[in-house]
Amino acid sequence: MYPSGATAVVEIERNNDKYWVSDMGHGLVETEFVAAQDFYANAAKRIADEFAVQFDGHSMFALWVPEGRLEAAIVCVANASNQAASEAIRSASEAKGRKENEKIFDRIRSVFGPKMVAKTADIAGRHAHWDAHNVVVFPNRQKAVFEAMSLHANSVSSRFLMFSDIRAADEAVSLNAMVKDIETLDEKAQMVGDVANIVAMSATDEDIRKYAMAS
Repeated sequence: MYPSGATAVVEIERNNDKYWVSDMGHGLVETEFVAAQDFYANAAKRIADEFAVQFDGHSMFALWVPEGRLEAAIVCVANASNQAASEAIRSASEAKGRKENEKIFDRIRSVFGPKMVAKTADIAGRHAHWDAHNVVVFPNRQKAVFEAMSLHANSVSSRFLMFSDIRAADEAVSLNAMVKDIETLDEKAQMVGDVANIVAMSATDEDIRKYAMAS
């Protein structure tokens, strides 16, 4: 199943006693829905090798498959297509997150000044250490984290996991998910509000200061 929820479908063609199995480029199309197609080729080439199938820049496929291996070929082509699409979308989301965090860093630094804001900082959670972004460190050593969050499921789940773990270790840390528009968040994204503040990019300097001081 693709990240969108669509089921992977393959095309099968027979040539005498051999078969050709292809995803018909559906993996690439899946990434085009979320503007992640630029990340597909690199992921697809590597994953095609892992599944022992081929990639021609558009489709995942298996050639000259004997009948006894047809079922395995179908599974490999479908799984390779799905995994390549998933990885490309994840990579695109991470790249977008990095760009958003750069914007947030400039925004937070303009509010608190360059001396109080670190682009990244290691913050310990109950179970793991996290590479937090846009961290304000106050004179009393209290910290405030402002992380970018998009509507993508990977972004939402990673923010929820990170904030939950940090909050479990230290409730004094102010945790903030920065989003473009709070009104566009679906029910799952709104769940992040159970463990952190959800802050619009358009928030005023005064609002940002209030969120930074609120744990």
